[in-house]
Amino acid sequence: MKIKTLLFFCWGIVCCGAVAFAAEPKPVYKWMAANEYYMIMPTAQTLNISGGGSESVNPWGFGFRAVGNNETISKTGGLQFQSIKVDNPHTGKDTFYLFDLLLGLEFMTPKVQGKPLRFTAQAFADLGLSDTTLYAAPMISAGFLYTTKEFTDTPTGLTFDVFYRLIDLDLDNVGGGKAGTLKPALGFKIGYIFEGFWTIKETK
Repeated sequence: MKIKTLLFFCWGIVCCGAVAFAAEPKPVYKWMAANEYYMIMPTAQTLNISGGGSESVNPWGFGFRAVGNNETISKTGGLQFQSIKVDNPHTGKDTFYLFDLLLGLEFMTPKVQGKPLRFTAQAFADLGLSDTTLYAAPMISAGFLYTTKEFTDTPTGLTFDVFYRLIDLDLDNVGGGKAGTLKPALGFKIGYIFEGFWTIKETK
C-alpha cells in the first residue's frame, strides 16, 4: 500500500506541474518578411505564331515578392501575372495570360549608413501556367534598391529591376486557338519594398 500511495502522490505532483507549466503564457514569435509590390512595364517581345509568322507584343503585369532581411544572400519567392495582347490575321485580336510562381535566391549589397542606393540581383525558377500550358523557365534579374528608411531590420524602399527569361516559352494558345512561342527578352519592373517585422503573440 505504501508503494502505491507513493506512486499516486508522485503522479499527482507531475500532473499538477504540467498543468501549471501549460497555464503560463509563452511568447510566440512570427517573422513577417518584407514584401515587394511591383509593376511589369510593357516591353517589346517577339511572339512566333504557328503558321502565322512573328508578332511583336508588349506584355505588362504586376507581382508580389517576399524579400529577405538585410543579409547579403537570402531566399525569395513570389507570384506575378502578365497580360499579352495579340493582333494577327491568324489569331485575330486576342489576349493571353501568364501566371508565374517564382522561387529563388537574392543577393543584395550590404547596408551602408549614408548610402541609400543598394545593388540587387536575383535568380529564379519560374513555374508558370498559360491557358492549358504548364511551363518551367529559369529567370535572372538585376537592379537597384533606393532605401527610404535607413534604420530598419529589413530592406525598405523603391526598386528598379531588369529581368531576363533564359529560354523560349512554347504555349498551346496565344490567341484564336493558335500555338506559339514567346521568345526570351528583357523586361523592366518598378516597385516598392515595405518593411518586414516580428510579431509577438501571447498564448493562454
